[in-house]
Amino acid sequence: MQIVKEAIEYNIPHIPTTILMVLVVWSVIFVLSVSAVRKISIIPKGLQNFLEIVFEWVFNLADTIIGDEAKRFYPLFLGIFLFIFVSNILGVVPGMISPTANLNIPIALAMIVFIYYNIQGIVKYKLGYIKKFIVPGLPLWMMPVNILIFFIELISQFVRPFSLSLRLFCNVFAKETLLSVLGVLVITFFLLPGTSKTILIMPLFLRPVIILLAILVGFVQAMIFLILSIIYVGGAVKSEH
Repeated sequence: MQIVKEAIEYNIPHIPTTILMVLVVWSVIFVLSVSAVRKISIIPKGLQNFLEIVFEWVFNLADTIIGDEAKRFYPLFLGIFLFIFVSNILGVVPGMISPTANLNIPIALAMIVFIYYNIQGIVKYKLGYIKKFIVPGLPLWMMPVNILIFFIELISQFVRPFSLSLRLFCNVFAKETLLSVLGVLVITFFLLPGTSKTILIMPLFLRPVIILLAILVGFVQAMIFLILSIIYVGGAVKSEH
């Protein structure tokens, strides 16, 4: 779906705008990471302190949900959160577009998580991973119930990447569209002769409010995607008690 873009259109040959924005996101993360470790101190401050707070929050969240095994998955969880958060708020920067406002990016992220946690479960439990989809310990005469539960769980597994991607895409797409509409309204009202100052002030006032709301929504959506990813990985690798 084509949306009205307030951002500068990037027409670099052979590089789609979304891919270019993804490269910008990773470049921002890389630059921030390098800047934070250039002058590491025992008592963190500035950017180092901020990133340490983010790292600790993500790691503690993973430890709480998964347990001791969470350390193996720190890079995945941290990468997902930073990429989605930076992508979500990139759209509020003049001349930039949020990559997550393109449905292909959320779908790709969701599929990465989906394939990853299923592979981890299969590697750990082998064929015993199938027990995650049934209720163990049921008597033989209740086998039809287990078969029904198996197919329900199987369907729910394949629904997960769609729900993950659509939730992220819809919220970011709505933010991008709203900011674009407000930008167009400001320009339109400004160029019209005899425009009332009151009418012009309304979109100018709403725009910073929407930007603050967009940053909040961007953080919340990144957090939701992160938490669900941790839950899915934890469900695949944790032993049943």
